[in-house]
Amino acid sequence: MIKKIKILIIGLILILFQNCQSVHQANQHIETPVAIKKLHKDIDFVERKLFKLHPSLELYINKKDLKFKFDSLKKSIKNPLKPNEFYFGISRVVASVRQGHTIIQPLYKQFSRNKLKELKKKGIYPLSLFSFSYINDELIVTQNYSKDITIKPGTVIKNIQGITPQYLFDKYKGTEASDGYNQTYYNRAFANKIVNYIKLEKENTDSIQVEFLYKDSLYTKLLTRVALTKGFRKEKNKKRIDTIKKRSKNEKELQRSHEKELGIKKSIFGYDEIKKEFTRQLIYPVVDSSLAILRINKFVGGKQSKAYSLIFKEIENKKVKTLVLDLRNNGGGSIEEIKNLFTYISPDFVNFVDTLKVTNRTSLATNMFRNVPKRILITLAPIIIPYTIKNFFSIKKSPKGFFYQKSKLTNRLQPKDNNYQGKLYVLINGGSFSASSVISANLQNINRGIFLGEETGGAFNSTVAGTLPILTLPYSKLKFRVGMMEIGVVKKSAIKGRGVMPQVTIISKKEDYQNNWDAELQWILQTEGKI
Repeated sequence: MIKKIKILIIGLILILFQNCQSVHQANQHIETPVAIKKLHKDIDFVERKLFKLHPSLELYINKKDLKFKFDSLKKSIKNPLKPNEFYFGISRVVASVRQGHTIIQPLYKQFSRNKLKELKKKGIYPLSLFSFSYINDELIVTQNYSKDITIKPGTVIKNIQGITPQYLFDKYKGTEASDGYNQTYYNRAFANKIVNYIKLEKENTDSIQVEFLYKDSLYTKLLTRVALTKGFRKEKNKKRIDTIKKRSKNEKELQRSHEKELGIKKSIFGYDEIKKEFTRQLIYPVVDSSLAILRINKFVGGKQSKAYSLIFKEIENKKVKTLVLDLRNNGGGSIEEIKNLFTYISPDFVNFVDTLKVTNRTSLATNMFRNVPKRILITLAPIIIPYTIKNFFSIKKSPKGFFYQKSKLTNRLQPKDNNYQGKLYVLINGGSFSASSVISANLQNINRGIFLGEETGGAFNSTVAGTLPILTLPYSKLKFRVGMMEIGVVKKSAIKGRGVMPQVTIISKKEDYQNNWDAELQWILQTEGKI
């Protein structure tokens, strides 16, 4: 219940706050240089908030060196800068903390409500219909969700609107960080954010000219939004109605029943309407159902508790002997979810996460709302006040002198009754971040599973996330997201600042996507004698 209230509060705040701003003023601000003195004040703001809110600031950098970086940035600014010009300097200083959740975000062009409705009717932004990987300085199409089937996986993007991916990679490198000293995260993160970078560089239009290279064939295409005009909808609905009229009563009831079941399934397992796939799904790669893949794209959405109950009931009924937990490119999400999932695959009673460290007694209770206009705070006071009081009294001081939040997350976990005890493989890569790294580290700590792929993007020992308020810098208006809680595993790795390491290292190549070859899965199938 508290979680739902928290989400409601944040949603209302964001909606109300966004409506308070004029679209014209916001867009005009992006193009207006900010005075040097005001930029200095923004730097002071970020430094002050970072030192006040971040609970583990000195994990990878000492405070003296961090202060030096802030001072150096001030000295380097010789002229007024536009907000997104200033972004490149301030974001790299924040990234030196080496905590992936703590970042500075650039400003994007805003659209009026009418314009947003118009864009929605025209369809999805063209590049959003693809998934990418950045391999050996090349941006590769890994999945194509568009209707244009001529663009095959393994195709190289040479340039987008005249901009090469290599140019974008070099320009934005260092503006964000992985957790710790990991290097596998950067290429994955860049590929995931290529759409954002293009929108920062070019006007958000209905069509994009892209130059592709597939094997030895170089060609150019104009990608457009997926058109969903009224005429198209009416024609589609008319055909559907005509088809339904021709069906018998039983066929109509069967169709309605199927649609209802599909809707329920989507609500439970989560569903991506662009990719047309479930967030959590069991896949059987061979006829023999003794081997199954549990692919989890993210730990967000759907009804996770019900989903895993159904998934592991199916695993039990089908007598699955080998389970592949696929966490590749899973950027994380709910700690509650991974804790629940863990109880289905861990055979032992385990303390899942260590003490939840915070900076001080009031940080969680107050700082989520410091960036919110007073009139909105007053309006939402009946909801905010109980939430704030609860958070305040949940913070305790340890005998060692640091503050922590008392939480059920730190309780010892009990395995589920239908706990899966068969053979386990875990697939990880640089895109496995945050919650994905936490559950992977816990599994490695109890020697549960054989890990394949590459080092995770999230650190083994801990991540600083939990509560993630987004603050606005006073003058540049850049957004500053800061992690306020250190969430870590109980048993730490001696190798500081590195991710979860695979026992079998397998790195995907361009040719794998061209040949529809999942190297990690093929290794497992071969090892298990399934091919």
